[in-house]
Amino acid sequence: MGFALLVVGVAGFAAWAFWYYSDEQQIRRTLRKTPTKRIQELRDDELGKVVGRARGLSETLESPLTYRRCVYFIAVVEEHRSSGKSSYWKTIIRETRGVPFMLEDDSGRAIIDATAARVSLDFDGKSQSGTFDDPTPAEQAFLARHGQKGQGWIFNKGLRYREAVIEDGETIAVLGAGTREPDPDAPPTEAYRGDVPTRLRLTSSRKYPLVISDDPSAKR
Repeated sequence: MGFALLVVGVAGFAAWAFWYYSDEQQIRRTLRKTPTKRIQELRDDELGKVVGRARGLSETLESPLTYRRCVYFIAVVEEHRSSGKSSYWKTIIRETRGVPFMLEDDSGRAIIDATAARVSLDFDGKSQSGTFDDPTPAEQAFLARHGQKGQGWIFNKGLRYREAVIEDGETIAVLGAGTREPDPDAPPTEAYRGDVPTRLRLTSSRKYPLVISDDPSAKR
C-alpha cells in the first residue's frame, strides 16, 4: 500500500513539474511579475511590459478552425492512440501564423512583429471528431491541407482540435524592447510645439525575445 502511494505521489509530482516548468507557464509567470508601463513611457531598447488592444494593420488572418478574424493563431490537432493498456493523445498537426499588428493603449501605439515571439494563448476553440462524429468542413479542410484525414481504415479516427487566437480588438500583454519611429498615422493634434508623434516598434531580438499572452493575470 505504501509503495503504491509512493508511486502515485511521484507520478503526481512529475505531472505538476512538467506543467509548472512548461514554456507556457514560464511565459505567464514572467508577465505576471513584470510591472506594466504605458506605451509612451518605453524608450529605445528599454525592456518593458505593455498592455493594449490588438488592431489589424494592412492584413489580418482568418483562423482555420473557427473562422475568426485575428492577427495571430495557433491551431493544433491531436490523435487518440493506444499502446497496450495505455492510451494517449499525439499531436499530428500544429500550425502557427501571425501578421504584424498595432497595439494601442491610452498613451500611444506600437507595431508588434510576433515573428519568433514566445506566445501563450488560451485555447478557447475546442472540438472533437470520432467514430460516429465526422469532422466539420473546416476541420476536414485543415486536415487535408496538412496531408491528414479524419477517416481510418474502417471508422473515423479519434481526433481533437484546439485553436487559440489574438482577435482584432482583443487586449493582450507584450513584453519586449524596441525602437521609436515617426508615427505617420498619428492625429495632427498629437503633435505639440512641433514635436513629431512617435510609435514603438517591438520585435524579437536575441537579447530580448518578445513575450505575448492573453492570460488575464498577465494583463494587470
